[in-house]
Amino acid sequence: MSANLWVEQFRALHSRARKGSLPEDERRRYLAAREQFARALTAAQGMRLPPGMSARRTFRIAQGLQVDLSFASGPMRTLTLDVSVGGFSVMLHKPPLESEEPGFTLRLPGNLEPVTGRAKLVSSQRKIGTHRVSFAIQGLAEKDAERLETALFDLALERIK
Repeated sequence: MSANLWVEQFRALHSRARKGSLPEDERRRYLAAREQFARALTAAQGMRLPPGMSARRTFRIAQGLQVDLSFASGPMRTLTLDVSVGGFSVMLHKPPLESEEPGFTLRLPGNLEPVTGRAKLVSSQRKIGTHRVSFAIQGLAEKDAERLETALFDLALERIK
């Protein structure tokens, strides 16, 4: 099967899954296809997955989504540079303290209910006049992780014509 045909079949399956209309056997097939698609995305991104790690929770989408961060010094609104179910990166004028775990509200595309939680600083890279700051999402409820993952698959599929 060609890659284009596989993607079109996955796109149709994904659309039906979003509507909640998959019987259990098709849902299992859909989840396996999601993992396969995510593995292809992580490979294309040059990422290596540790053994046993799910690609579905690892692949990133370079996408500017509005995120509100709640730091001890006050709230801040910015856009993500990239997003995964496991975390996100943003540009900040000053990185937060390593020990700080800000709250966040991540707006999803299509006026979906935002994802909220806590984030932990993973890295900060100094750029000219600013910092690229990466956060890991902490303790996200499975329901919210699923909503975020589905939105990321939507964004990935939008980019493939």
